[in-house]
Amino acid sequence: MVSLMKRTRIPGSLLSVYKMFLLFIVYVTMIVAFGSMYLSLIILDIPVLQEGQVDLAHMTLSPLSKVQSVLYFSAVTLLSVGYGDLTPIGIGRWIAIIEALIGYLMPAAFFVTTIVDYRESSKL
Repeated sequence: MVSLMKRTRIPGSLLSVYKMFLLFIVYVTMIVAFGSMYLSLIILDIPVLQEGQVDLAHMTLSPLSKVQSVLYFSAVTLLSVGYGDLTPIGIGRWIAIIEALIGYLMPAAFFVTTIVDYRESSKL
């Protein structure tokens, strides 16, 4: 925890506890943000997700179940290709494409900045 607060790097390693924690926070924020987009569209009765042949907006689910479903879909889309149990439809497809692209680019950006920071600190 002290290492996290000091933003120090683990000796002899490229990894930084601070950067790992920061990446975790960014991922959680993105999952919640995209989940909120999906949920907002579902509340507006715009079909964006479907399970089987029924879209999530017209399913008789409790509000908590809808929140769980959109957060689950958002996490699966951001962190992997997806499982296919919930599928995007309509504008949801475009949102899912953007989310998946961000999910693929975030680790690359994290590693590039880690290497750049390591090289800069090695020069000192």
